[in-house]
Amino acid sequence: MSFLKVLASKALKDPYLESLIYKLEKMYGYKLVGYSEKENLNKKEYTDLLRFADILCRSDETEARNLSYKIISLLYSFYNEDQFFKMQAATVMVKLGNFPSLQLAINNEKILLDEVKIESIIKETYQKAPNSKYIFSDPQYKVFEELKESNHFSFSGPTSFGKSFIIESFIEYLIRERNASVNIVILVPTRALINQVKFKLIKEISEPKYKILSQPTVPTLYKNKGNKYIFVFTPERLISYLSNDNPAINYIFVDEAQKLISENDSRAPLFYHALMLAKRKSVNLYFSSPNIRNSEIFLQLFGNSTDETLSITENSVSQNRFFIDCIEKKALMFSENGKEIEIPYNAYSNEEHTNLRNAIKILGRDVQNIIYCNTIDDTISYALQFAKSLNFKNDPHLDSLIELVQKTMHEDYYLVDCLKKGIAFHFGGLPQRIREKIELLFRDKVIDNIFCTSTLLEGVNLPAKNIFILSNAIGLKPFSDIDFWNLAGRAGRLTKDLSGNIICLRLIKKKNRWDKPKENLLVVKNKKVSKAKSIIMTDKGRFYTNIGRSLEGKPFTRKSVSDSEKKMLDSYGNILAYHSLSKTDSILRSKFINNNKDGTLILNNIDNNNAVPKEILAQSMNIKLKYQNNILDIGSFLSEIPEEVNYRNCLEILNQLYDYYNWRYEESGGRKPLAKNRSILTYYAVLMNSWINSKPLNLIIRDAINYLILNEKEIFITSNLSEPFNPTNRVHINKIVNNVISDIENILRFKVKNYMTNYIMLIDFINKNEGLKQSVNWSDFLEYGTNDYIIIELQNLGFPRHLATFLKKNYIEFFNIEDNTITDFSEEGLKNNFDKERYYEEYMELKEILDW
Repeated sequence: MSFLKVLASKALKDPYLESLIYKLEKMYGYKLVGYSEKENLNKKEYTDLLRFADILCRSDETEARNLSYKIISLLYSFYNEDQFFKMQAATVMVKLGNFPSLQLAINNEKILLDEVKIESIIKETYQKAPNSKYIFSDPQYKVFEELKESNHFSFSGPTSFGKSFIIESFIEYLIRERNASVNIVILVPTRALINQVKFKLIKEISEPKYKILSQPTVPTLYKNKGNKYIFVFTPERLISYLSNDNPAINYIFVDEAQKLISENDSRAPLFYHALMLAKRKSVNLYFSSPNIRNSEIFLQLFGNSTDETLSITENSVSQNRFFIDCIEKKALMFSENGKEIEIPYNAYSNEEHTNLRNAIKILGRDVQNIIYCNTIDDTISYALQFAKSLNFKNDPHLDSLIELVQKTMHEDYYLVDCLKKGIAFHFGGLPQRIREKIELLFRDKVIDNIFCTSTLLEGVNLPAKNIFILSNAIGLKPFSDIDFWNLAGRAGRLTKDLSGNIICLRLIKKKNRWDKPKENLLVVKNKKVSKAKSIIMTDKGRFYTNIGRSLEGKPFTRKSVSDSEKKMLDSYGNILAYHSLSKTDSILRSKFINNNKDGTLILNNIDNNNAVPKEILAQSMNIKLKYQNNILDIGSFLSEIPEEVNYRNCLEILNQLYDYYNWRYEESGGRKPLAKNRSILTYYAVLMNSWINSKPLNLIIRDAINYLILNEKEIFITSNLSEPFNPTNRVHINKIVNNVISDIENILRFKVKNYMTNYIMLIDFINKNEGLKQSVNWSDFLEYGTNDYIIIELQNLGFPRHLATFLKKNYIEFFNIEDNTITDFSEEGLKNNFDKERYYEEYMELKEILDW
């Protein structure tokens, strides 16, 4: 070990350094709340801290390198104009290989010392990302080089590590190395992320042969031109793609891979199933996840070598941790060594919204802030109350977004009140283009404060200087350490900040609102993330016994099984059945046989008694096998799928699905049931009819409002409180707006669509055996929100529903159409003839989609 590395190792244990960092952190905490600490650093202490940083940055130990960066980030708040600081900071940043933060730390000055100038030149030459002006940091470069040598790989890193940047750079490398001959998938956890990833790729990928697509149907236009593809898919779309005759996939990159092993997400089995289908087709799998120490777990699940893995714990942005308790009236900062530093914060009130306003005003002054509120109701409520205390903000970009919200949603929607004051709220249930414009205005600093739900945990790229965390839970479940640090990792923006602030804020005495500070704050204080586990590997809660019971239709081993748990067990049961029927070797199948004493017998019974083709089962993981077999038994007595889409036909189909798939039992439980009872189907039929007949969102909302008025329906204000619907009540209107958008996305486009897909496939299987024609595909109608095949084709080309409808109506002459199929598209003609003044919003969207 070199002399400097020995020094670095000693420095980590040095009590003098510990006392200096404690003092510096205390200064930072006081400054954040608007006070000056009386005991500032003297000249010797300042110089010694910089020397310690210089020693620590030369170590190979992550702890030492992180501490070196922490020192520089804290000193930056006080000494960023000092030339000596800049020279030392430059040395540290080059040694750490943190080029994204280098120019920020030295204010873009050219002051590298001779000692590190050569090292900087070498790193900037060798660590330049492919086809980019950006330089990899040392840990990023390490991951990139490992990726190049691997057929499968899994890596993890802090939220601000730049995982997406590494994946995009590796895709550029693959395209170049494979002579633009491979097809690639980026797998994202939710639809909310598709466009963010897709539009970034459109800008980054320069190879003209590649098309970036997000639907599982490859347009004939692109097939005819011999294009190659990068797909941005959710698990459902990947399953659909792999289950049909499509171009082969060569590589899959799994973003936010921790969703694959989540025990609280009923969609985790879909992730597993989608990737098992890919594994069967010999696709190379690459996993990316935040803050997971044992990132090899994802390779283990699919039987791949666990040697090809890296877990990065080196920070690209430093974070400072605070707890402001407005109930007990105390404020703490958590030091690097875990000690508590009392902070002189005293802006306490007996009213929660005043406390939030004071905290944001003091701790979040002059910077951008994310305020995590957990539930949608809290997010809107806190945003509205905070907005009331602000002055109106005049900005043409805000005015444009306000007009869009009023035009496409409803003129009384609460988001309008917030935007007028320069703030916003953000959750997955907002329409995609509204959400994207909020994100854009936040990045452009037009919006300074954004109130949000856990959508940020899905991977939405929305960092800020501060993140205020008002709840220590997601939904009803307390944070796991992985979830907390993924959310908290949004504090601090790479290339914009050297550090960010995590502010846990207790405003009210309520469960999951930091109500047990000692217990709740352990994850914040310890900064440790425990090893990730998969229920498939651990058999937790007698998992294998219970999926066997699901397959046999027997009660689970515990009475208190939540609806979400039940759905997960049922889905894994279906996956297991599919693995058995398709003779798929999997960890799930082998562990089931080993851990369930009746495992072999259960699988043999399925093999002997099942009539559902495995190709259909592959696309129906959320539906019990017994219902699918029952439908096949009914056979030719089933009603045909109607050609015409109208309210009566929609209601009839919904009633059939309700009966055939036993929604009364299977879909009536949980916090957000599909159908508590049959009466909800009349409302769904209204939505379904409007949605499939291509109506814009504002008219669908109007239809829903009219339905409630005409039928004198009640509306639920909370889960337990309902009132007769009143169209003049803004609370009621906003509830309906949120419900309609959520019901389109989660009920029609997900739950009902899954049942519809299965039902149509089963009917077509019966009809094929009897020589009858295929059914009208209402499943596609639900997915695309139209029964117009040209609008579906336009969406497959990459245009969102509203824009596809607009193009069909106004500019269809620039598309060649044969038998409802687009065979050519004059992009230049559309660009040159587009009325930019009349359709400004549509033009700006097209500009981004087509990269004009």
